[in-house]
Amino acid sequence: MNAHEQIVNISFLEQFTNGDRTKMVKYINMFLQSAPGSIHTMKEQLAAGHFLDLRTTAHSLKPQLTYMGINGLKETILRIEEYAGQSIKPEEIARLIGEVENTCLAAFDELKSLVEKMS
Repeated sequence: MNAHEQIVNISFLEQFTNGDRTKMVKYINMFLQSAPGSIHTMKEQLAAGHFLDLRTTAHSLKPQLTYMGINGLKETILRIEEYAGQSIKPEEIARLIGEVENTCLAAFDELKSLVEKMS
């Protein structure tokens, strides 16, 4: 992925809100508030060996990523759910959570810029 490639595609969000910028900003801000906590929670659940809780957290993050158009993580989240559901491959889950975190950090910056432009 090159540095100029967009991670976020807000076309779904634009459709979902009928292009209502106020609603779009509201949903983006909700995501910006909740997603970092979800990522942190997944790390803690993995460290504690709470695989089924981790699977649930990953599953709940999936639609949020879809709404924000962060489609590059779809497979990553599915793998986390799969491995956590079977309580296998903790090292791979840790790597995948890192991938989610790194991609989301870049997405957060893009989304913050969008909010600034829309406000």
